Amino acid sequence: MTFGMSTSTKRLKAEQFYETGFFLFQEQRYEQSLIELRRAEDAFRKLDARGHPFNHPLPNGVTGHANALALSGRCHQQLGNIEKAVACFETSMINARFERSRPFESFVAAVQHDMLACYARELEKIDPSTRQDVLKRDIRLDPSYRFPFSLSKEAVPLARLYELDPHRYPQFRDFYLRAKAADVELRRTDKESGDSGMKKAGVYLWLIMGSLWAVYSLIVASALFIK
Repeated sequence: MTFGMSTSTKRLKAEQFYETGFFLFQEQRYEQSLIELRRAEDAFRKLDARGHPFNHPLPNGVTGHANALALSGRCHQQLGNIEKAVACFETSMINARFERSRPFESFVAAVQHDMLACYARELEKIDPSTRQDVLKRDIRLDPSYRFPFSLSKEAVPLARLYELDPHRYPQFRDFYLRAKAADVELRRTDKESGDSGMKKAGVYLWLIMGSLWAVYSLIVASALFIK
């Protein structure tokens, strides 16, 4: 008769995947590192789903799941896969409200530094005419939900850059505020729809469409997990 691995053994295995990925990252073997980090992320995510998410953080005080995603983002960043890097960085903060606040603050600061650089590179890909069109036109929320925001693909860097560094990108302030107002209205409408007998559908739409500055949900991470 065979038995599955214990939770402690699975946790140890997940940590080993992460440590191997970290070693490969330091060796600048980014493709190989990503293989191990995907294994680590999958293992940590399964532990989280079984109710063991935050009792055993890594030495930096942050969960293994968040660490694996952030390091994957840095691998993609080094490889020039900027969209994948952004998705990893954003998803690394999916369980922010459950993390230990003080160590997570330092973690977020480091992640946002890299994320800012990635969004700046994304901005460079948007030609000036398209950028001006985005800034001037009415806010368009994308119902297909382009991770990590409900804005269209070319609009996300503009809003996120201002949010991350308003002093450096003041030219995007008005657009950011309009986008935020539109998002607030979207969530308010969804809530009212739920209160009028469509609560289940409203919650579903809220989870799928998300928001520019909402806490990311585990459902979104599972749906948009990078293989």
